[in-house]
Amino acid sequence: MRYKQPSSINWVTFALLLGVALVIYVGLCLWPVYSASARARSILWDHVPALYQANLREDGVARALIEDIKAGITADLRKAGIDDKDAKIVVHRDTKEIGLEVRFKATAHFPVPERDFAIELSPAVTSDAARVDW
Repeated sequence: MRYKQPSSINWVTFALLLGVALVIYVGLCLWPVYSASARARSILWDHVPALYQANLREDGVARALIEDIKAGITADLRKAGIDDKDAKIVVHRDTKEIGLEVRFKATAHFPVPERDFAIELSPAVTSDAARVDW
């Protein structure tokens, strides 16, 4: 019995190409959202040393320093193009761990259905807060 060999271009080939094209299209449309999250995480890492120093101070001084850190993060986010007015900066600090988190919305624009989707992001960074005595 002889089987007919399928041609190299058939409906399976078109389905696979369509799937790959769809994945690439969605990836390109979501790239600005991923980029905004990565930039925000980088900004938070830049402010972790200041939070570490503020965490070593007493509460009254630490609160004032934390407000300065929040203002600096807000300014850096605006410079990076993240201008969500409802962005919240969350500071977590205790004797063992410190952390910064920013919660904001980024927009993904899909040109073919002509729709925008707001995606909530919350990049966070944490670090050890143990005091190092040299």
